[in-house]
Amino acid sequence: MAVVGQTRPFGTTPRATNLRTPLFIFGVALALVAFLVMFAFGIVFVGRTQPTGSIPVVVANQTIDARTPITPDMLTLSSLPPSAVPPSTYLHIADVKGYAAVAIYKGQPISNNLVASTQASIGKPIFVPIPKGYVAFTLPTSELQGAGGYIVQGDYIDVIATVNTAAFSLNRPRSVSRTVFTDVYVLKVGPQSALETQGQSAGVTSSLTVVMSQCDANYMQWLLVNATVKYTLVSHEDYPTNVPQAQTCAAEDVGPGAVDTRWQFTNG
Repeated sequence: MAVVGQTRPFGTTPRATNLRTPLFIFGVALALVAFLVMFAFGIVFVGRTQPTGSIPVVVANQTIDARTPITPDMLTLSSLPPSAVPPSTYLHIADVKGYAAVAIYKGQPISNNLVASTQASIGKPIFVPIPKGYVAFTLPTSELQGAGGYIVQGDYIDVIATVNTAAFSLNRPRSVSRTVFTDVYVLKVGPQSALETQGQSAGVTSSLTVVMSQCDANYMQWLLVNATVKYTLVSHEDYPTNVPQAQTCAAEDVGPGAVDTRWQFTNG
């Protein structure tokens, strides 16, 4: 029980208690402000130390096989963040001259360690990647004949032949069109013409080198001489998953009778 006149302990006066609460809140607020200021300063500092923007670099716009001559139509410019640019990457398409030292995949930046000045400097046997049992065969092409110039290396095409049946029989001569080959793999494309077209900015190629069996190449040669030939471009979603078995010819000579027996033009 308190005694009248007893001294109150220090710090327990109502005035001291009323001052303590605002001072505590002020200290917490001051600490929070300091934390936010330091946090913002850290973000600004980190942002200034990180590379900004992007760098246009040369990348492959298609898959380029090893030992293949690299031409401008195989390349394009793509902007990458500085952290994603490999050392010694080319910045100008005109600077890339030579052969692919290894397989270069579509979208891959081109650096000087991927390019060899000559095939001999690659240090590997020089050969064209033709599957066993097949041959490389060159087809003539143009913008109207070759799907507007959109056919490039690695595509698959179907071949349409239009023949006048008078080549087989004089009975009721007429023109008949047939799809004679399907899923023909384009191994290479020829050099681009100087004329710019919608299909390819560097111009349409005049030839396509495809992979065929020797048997099919014999038939294809006959059609090129005696028929009108066009190519359709197969959708990438319909590309074959396996290489078909190469066909063999019963005879080396291919003439009208063999062609009509195979594709039945006179029955059209």
